[in-house]
Amino acid sequence: MKLKLPNFQGVFLALRAPALIACAVLLSTLIPQARAHIVLDGSYPAVVCPGALGGGGERISLPAKNLSTRVVTGKSAAVKIHSSTVIVGSVAPTFVSGNPGSEIAFLSISGASTADAVCEVGGIDQWFIGGSAGVTSQGILEIINSGLSDSVVQVFPYSSKVALAPISLTIKANSAQNIALATLVPGEESIALHVVTESGRVSSFLLDHRKNGLNDLGASFVTPVAVPTTTSYISGLFGSATKAASTMRFLVPGNISANVHVTIFSGGGIITPVGFDSLTIPRQRVVDVPLPKISLSTPYGIEVTSDQPIFASALTKKISGGLDFAWANQLTPLSNFKINLAGAAGQFFFMGRTVAIKAQWIDSKGKANSTVISGDASAPWHPSGSLNQITFTPLTKEAMYGGALISNSDGGLNYLPLLANQLIARGELPIADLRTLTRH
Repeated sequence: MKLKLPNFQGVFLALRAPALIACAVLLSTLIPQARAHIVLDGSYPAVVCPGALGGGGERISLPAKNLSTRVVTGKSAAVKIHSSTVIVGSVAPTFVSGNPGSEIAFLSISGASTADAVCEVGGIDQWFIGGSAGVTSQGILEIINSGLSDSVVQVFPYSSKVALAPISLTIKANSAQNIALATLVPGEESIALHVVTESGRVSSFLLDHRKNGLNDLGASFVTPVAVPTTTSYISGLFGSATKAASTMRFLVPGNISANVHVTIFSGGGIITPVGFDSLTIPRQRVVDVPLPKISLSTPYGIEVTSDQPIFASALTKKISGGLDFAWANQLTPLSNFKINLAGAAGQFFFMGRTVAIKAQWIDSKGKANSTVISGDASAPWHPSGSLNQITFTPLTKEAMYGGALISNSDGGLNYLPLLANQLIARGELPIADLRTLTRH
């Protein structure tokens, strides 16, 4: 009779397997050559600046020297490097290489009609809450395809009565198409546009320009907004009741009407205008509501809260001292960024739950300055003289919003949203290391 001995080899293997796995994990942790190497690579996207629309002249301020640009035309994609921080724009849009600053386009149509725009990265959805297609309208929607293949775009117009049928457009590669607002929503004074990109790299700009016969009534760019929100901020409005009057514009894109509350933030405190504590805004219609006249020595800001996602903007018209107007639109939270005002003067207004931001700037004489702007719910800042490069650095994690009232040699009324449009795009890049394949 033979005794059956246990399988010691199998038992040994069963006990050895966990130990081998633990050793492998330990070695991969302790020996750098055995680990997979991954680094974060960051780059800034290029932006596009609008062309010199409306027959005006254009200057583009760059946040730094030696940036490369090209004109967006179908003829060439050649780039040019500039040693200056201010370049002359052309009728065609301008493509600017990626960098950590924000470019600004200064458009001058006449002695009084001026408009400023922050150059755009673009996106799939761009909502323009502003503009007019009435009898005085000379406004233009410029759709720019800076890519190397054709793009398909849908434009959804809204009027004060109803949402209109979409308009489909094909924009050829490396080109732009200018469309009169009066052809999109004929005869409508109160309009909004939703530009949806179905393919390609597209940036859009809306210039609201108005004329009555030979009289120029003013011009302003309408800043695009990506999504509706239940809480939004508009900052940097002109507060002189004797020189200007303002109107709010609303659009509820959803299927339910909204109840809206409007609060005004200023250096003197927080107020809610009479009748603005509970506004009812019907769905899918553009609604204009005049703001009461407000006399303030500094720019002010507006907070809009709603029970439904909503878009909001503010139009300010000069009523004395020349004709011009400016649109102020919803803002995104401030982050680290740099702009170049190219010798313009500015009055700034910041708002949020807590305001704490550091500003470093160089004036027209080349002198460097810095200050900390702070406040409980809002804070104005009015640096003296003309300004060139300004760098903003938030000092708190709380969301803050900022806008500016800009005065330059072209005159007119100009709002400038403080937007860091060139946010860094990050991606993981593996590093090939041959040492992981060899024995040491």
